[in-house]
Amino acid sequence: MSHRKLHNVILLALLFTAAARAQEPTKTVKTFKLGETSVNVNVYERAGAAVTLFAPHHNEQGALKAAREAIAARGGRFVEVESFDEAGAPARRLRFRVGGKAYSVDPNRIYTPNGRKCLNLPADAEAAVKAFADELLNLLFAPGGTSLRAGETLFVAVHNNSDVEKSPAAERDSDLSAVAFVKPLRSRTTFRGAFEESAAGVYLSNTEDDEDNFIIVTDPRLLGPLAARGFNVIVQKPAAQLRVPGCAVDDGSLSVHASFNNIPYVNLEVDINGGAARQRQMLEAVYDLIKTKQ
Repeated sequence: MSHRKLHNVILLALLFTAAARAQEPTKTVKTFKLGETSVNVNVYERAGAAVTLFAPHHNEQGALKAAREAIAARGGRFVEVESFDEAGAPARRLRFRVGGKAYSVDPNRIYTPNGRKCLNLPADAEAAVKAFADELLNLLFAPGGTSLRAGETLFVAVHNNSDVEKSPAAERDSDLSAVAFVKPLRSRTTFRGAFEESAAGVYLSNTEDDEDNFIIVTDPRLLGPLAARGFNVIVQKPAAQLRVPGCAVDDGSLSVHASFNNIPYVNLEVDINGGAARQRQMLEAVYDLIKTKQ
C-alpha cells in the first residue's frame, strides 16, 4: 500500500472513530443531599431530540440500559437516580439518615405533599425528603419544577416491573399490570382493579401478550397514537380527580405531580423478564411522538 493510501485509510478510520464518539452521550454526575446522605444523580446528554427520560429506580437496569441506548441513538437527556442496598447492589429504595436515624423511601413517591405525608416519616425526615424532591424536580423540569424544559414536548419515565405470572397467586391482585387499572365488573372477574381509582380509561391491545407491558399517559390525546402502535395504554385521571383523601390515588408519584401541573407525561412499564425489545419499541414510539408534536 502506498504512503498516500495508508494516510487516507488512517484518516478515514479517525473520522469514523470521531463520529462514533460523537454519538456517545456526555455524562454529568450531580450530588444532591437527602438529609445527611449524598445521592448521585447521573445525567446523560446528547444533541438531538428535545426530551428528558427519567429512571427513579436504580434496580430496574433493563430500563436504564434502554434509555441510555435511546439517548445515544436519537439524542436528548436521560436522568437516573443512583440507589444501592447494604450489599452495594442497585436498589429500588433510597436509604438515608436524618438526625443519625436511618430511613428509606421510594424515589417515585416523594413529589406531592400528600404523597410525602403517606410515607409516615417524622417531620425532620419528611422535610429532608421534600428538599431532595424539590431539587430533583428543578433538574427534571424547568426552574420551579412545574413545567417542561424549553423546547420539550413530553417527559418520559422508564420503568421495569415484576412478572405478575411469577407472583404468588395471593399477591397478584396488588401487582402493577395493565389489567390492574381496569374497573372490575361483576361478569369479568379476570380484571383485578387494584389501581382502577387512578385511571380514567384503559386500552388493552390484542397484539400485546404481556399484561406487564403498558404505558401510562397524563394527556388523553396520546392514547390514540400509542394504541395504534399496539401498546396497552392507561390514561391517568385528570388532576381534579386525583385530589382525593388517602394514599391510593395521590401517592406522591411523578405522574401525579405531572397531572397537577399540566405536564404531558409518559410512563413506560415493561416486564423485567425479557422485555428489552418491547422497551426499545416503546421508546421509538415516544421519539416519533416528539417529532409529530414539534
